[in-house]
Amino acid sequence: MINLQSIKRYVLSLIVVFIAIALVGCKTPNENLGGYDYTDLSVRDYISKNGSVAAANPYAAKAGLDILKAGGNAFDAAVAMSFALGVVEPNGSGLGGGGILVAYDASAGEYISYNFREFVPAAGDASIYPNGAVDLDYGPLSCGVPTQVAGLITIQKERGVKTRQEVMEPAIDLALNGVPVTPELAQNINDCFYIIMDSRSETKDVFTSDGITPLTTGELLIQKDLAHTLQLISDQGSAGFYQGEVALSIVNTLAKKGGIITLDDLEYAMNNYPIVEKPVQGTYHGYDIVSATTPSSGGIILLEALNMLEVYGNVGDLEHNSLEYINVVATAMQLAYGDKRKYIADSRFVDVPIQGLLSKAYAEERWQKFNPNQAYLGRFIGDNDFGNPWPYQSNAQKTAFSETEYDEHFSTTTFSAADKDGNIVSVTQTINHFFGNGIVPEGTGFFLNNQLSSFTLTATSASYVKPFKQPVSHIMPTIIMKDGNPYATLGSPGSMRIPSAVLQVILNMIDFGMDIQTAINMPRFYSYACASTDYSSTSKDIYVERALYKTVKEGLTAMNYNVIVEGSGDIDLYFGGVQGIRFIYEEGKLHGGADPRRDGKALGY
Repeated sequence: MINLQSIKRYVLSLIVVFIAIALVGCKTPNENLGGYDYTDLSVRDYISKNGSVAAANPYAAKAGLDILKAGGNAFDAAVAMSFALGVVEPNGSGLGGGGILVAYDASAGEYISYNFREFVPAAGDASIYPNGAVDLDYGPLSCGVPTQVAGLITIQKERGVKTRQEVMEPAIDLALNGVPVTPELAQNINDCFYIIMDSRSETKDVFTSDGITPLTTGELLIQKDLAHTLQLISDQGSAGFYQGEVALSIVNTLAKKGGIITLDDLEYAMNNYPIVEKPVQGTYHGYDIVSATTPSSGGIILLEALNMLEVYGNVGDLEHNSLEYINVVATAMQLAYGDKRKYIADSRFVDVPIQGLLSKAYAEERWQKFNPNQAYLGRFIGDNDFGNPWPYQSNAQKTAFSETEYDEHFSTTTFSAADKDGNIVSVTQTINHFFGNGIVPEGTGFFLNNQLSSFTLTATSASYVKPFKQPVSHIMPTIIMKDGNPYATLGSPGSMRIPSAVLQVILNMIDFGMDIQTAINMPRFYSYACASTDYSSTSKDIYVERALYKTVKEGLTAMNYNVIVEGSGDIDLYFGGVQGIRFIYEEGKLHGGADPRRDGKALGY
C-alpha cells in the first residue's frame, strides 16, 4: 500500500534539494571569489600576479576584476568600475558628473590623459546668477554639463578590447537587481537625506524603505530607472545619454527648476569630449611622477610640493609624523596651495604658468624665501607675498589674477586598474558635493552635479565663470615609475585634501619604505595656504586626524599652528580615500591597497 505521507515528504525533500542547488548556482551580492569573500572589509589589500584593481567599494572592484579575468584590459576594467561606482556609491559620482583619467598605455609606451570634466553651459555667463555665489554653489544653476558618459564611452572604444555591452553589464546588473547598502553609504544617505529627498518623486522609492525612512546597512538598494538609463547607453553609446529621452529629461527637469542646460549643450559634450591631452610630469628623488594637468590643480600642487621637499633634503631622515616632519611637509603644502589659488584654472581660458610652477628652480626660490622656520603661514597679503613663477615660464603673457576662494566638497571617488600587459589606469570622478545638487532628471535615476561651485563671480579671478569653461579642481589620478618600470598608481577623493592625501601616501612609500596598504592606513594632516578662522592672524590652520591629535597638538600649538581635529574616529574620510596599486617589480607582483576611510577594497588574480 502506498504511503501518501512518505511520498509527500520525499517530494518535499526533492524540492528543498533543488532549491538549494539553485541557490548555490546563483550569483548573490556576497558571492565568494574563489573562497575569498570580496565584500569582507576587515581586509583591504590584495597581492596578485596578473591583474589588480582598487576602488572605493568592493562591488565596483569586483566588476573591474571580472572584466580583467574575462580578457579585458585595464581600460576596460576602469570603465566597468566607473559605471559600477555610480550605482553602488551614488553619493560620490555618477552619470551626471565628470572626471579625469591618467594612464600608461603599454602597447604605445606613452602616458595619456582623458579630461572629461564638466563645463559651464553656453548661457552661463556671470549675468545669469541673480543670487550670486549661492546660485553657483547649489541648485539648478550650479549644474555643469555632464561629460562622464562621453568620456567613458570614448575611452572604452579607443583603448579597450572588450565590447561596450560587456563592460557595462556589471553596473546594469547591480542597478537592476540591487546591492546591499554598506555602513558608509547608509551614513551618507542619512546625513544627506534632505538633499536626496529634494527630488522626492525620483528618490523616495529608491533611498527609503517606506517612502520616509532612509535605507540602513544591509538593506537592498535597487535603482531600476538608473538600470534603464545604463541600458540605453549600453545599446546606443553616447547617443543614449546625450540624445533622446535622457537628454530631454535632463533639459526639461532643469528648466522646470530654473536651469539653463540645453540640448545643444549636451550635443556639444557628446561631440567634443573627452579632451585627450598629456598629463603633467616631474621627478622626485629619481622617481617619475605623472599626474593630471589643468583644469585640475592637483597634479601641479603635488609636483610643486615634491620639488620643494627635494630642496629641503630627505624627509625620510625625519621621524615619521613627528613635529618636524609635519611642519616641513605642511609648509610645502601651504606654499603649493597658495600658488594654486593665484594661478591655476582652465588653461584654455586663462594663461596658467604650468612650466614655471613645475620648475625646480622656482621651487628652490619659493622654499628658500618661505622655509618652515620663517614662513608667514597665515593668509598671504599682497602680490609680493605670493610666489612668482612667470620668470621660469617661456613665452608667457604673465597675466595677473586675484586669489580665489571657492566651495568644493570632500565627496568624489577614485579607482585604479593594472593588467598583465602592463597597462596602468587611474581615474578620479565626481558630482562634487555628496549627491551633487540633489536633482534627479525624471525617470533617469542619477543625480546631477553642482560642479559650478568651483567658479567665482570675481572678474579678476582665474576661476571667473564663463561659458564652456571647465571648473578647477584638485582631482589628480597619479602614476609613478622608477627606472622605466611601474612603481605605483593612486588617487584620492577629498576636495582640497586630495593633494595632501596623495602626497603623504607617496612620501610614506618612497621615503619611509612602507607597503601601499600601510602607507594608506597611516594618519594624515592637511594645511592650506590661509588661516580660515582669523585672516589677520599669523597662526596657521592645520587639520589632523584624531589618531594624530593627542601626540602633536601641544607641539604644533607651540609652533604657532591652530590645530583642528576632524572626524569622530581615529581616521576620517575628510582626509581622503586613497585607492591604488604598488608594483613589486622585482617579484612580479601587484599589491592593491584600499582606504579604510571609505568602503575601499583591492582585488586581483
